[in-house]
Amino acid sequence: MVFRISFLITVLILFISCASRYSLSQTTEVGTPTKLTKKFRIAYLGFNTFKSTKLKNPDGTVDFEALSDPYSRTIKDPIGGSFPIQGENKPNGIRKDLDPEKVSKFVKSFLEVTGPTGIKELEKFLEISKSGENYIYSFKNLPYDYYIMGLHYPVFEKTRNVGLNFVTIFSSLFSVATLGILPSYEAYTANTKVIVYDKNLNPIKELIYDNNYSVWRALWVSPNPKECGIGSLECLGMFSPTVGTNPAMVFEASSYKISADLGDLINTLK
Repeated sequence: MVFRISFLITVLILFISCASRYSLSQTTEVGTPTKLTKKFRIAYLGFNTFKSTKLKNPDGTVDFEALSDPYSRTIKDPIGGSFPIQGENKPNGIRKDLDPEKVSKFVKSFLEVTGPTGIKELEKFLEISKSGENYIYSFKNLPYDYYIMGLHYPVFEKTRNVGLNFVTIFSSLFSVATLGILPSYEAYTANTKVIVYDKNLNPIKELIYDNNYSVWRALWVSPNPKECGIGSLECLGMFSPTVGTNPAMVFEASSYKISADLGDLINTLK
């Protein structure tokens, strides 16, 4: 019995010690920056990734929640605009001319990805009050011409399809059986949605970016990024003790294309 337990522990340690190599569908190459020919006041929101946290329920069960990470913006230098900070612009009252339905759709588009952790970001643009069981959203009168919302989803790692899920399971079993000599393979889906709104919250453009990625794990594999080398506890994938969220680098890879596309779009705005 002691031998079996020691053997299992050894196998687990060896597998966890495997290096990980992330293969991204997007390129990180930087093209020629778009030169803006028009100037507007543009507010960015979102474009952040998430951290997984464990919640223990009163009945002893465990749930995992994704918390929005405000310091993980994948767009570091938003073209033609900025990410407002709380209290940066003193609002001139409330936009009473806006259809409440438009405000509601704007809020829903954001929160359906971020969950309740996105409220803090929205408070830069909205006044939020509660009436009974319902929330009331009022848009602040701010000096912006356009709003650009960036959403990375799904929040948690999600296998690309059922077929690849079987590949992951069997490759992981073979990898364990060979003590990390044969590689394991995981394939995840990841997307970025960018919605551009005018000052009246009319959506004028929606862009979708495919950030699907794969992960190879083995003792001999060359790590990418370097932080995912042998012994790294940050890149355990399906062997992590928590439900993993998609890493920031997956979405950062498309940031240059997003900025270029937004630059081209901004030059067509009126």
